[in-house]
Amino acid sequence: MSREEYADEQDVLDAVNDEQFDRPRSSKADKIDTLKARRQVEALLEERRLKRAIEDDWYRDFADEEE
Repeated sequence: MSREEYADEQDVLDAVNDEQFDRPRSSKADKIDTLKARRQVEALLEERRLKRAIEDDWYRDFADEEE
């Protein structure tokens, strides 16, 4: 590629600055999916917390019986 061809090609291609580039906005469906996923994670964490609390109580009761 000659310098002239390269220079002509560069004139055709415009640079995009980050400040000027608009990100596509999240759709309502994306926000709903994100909210559903967050609620599922929160439910799983709550379930795990409750299981641990029950196990801790059970082990504490078992230890009290042995004394």
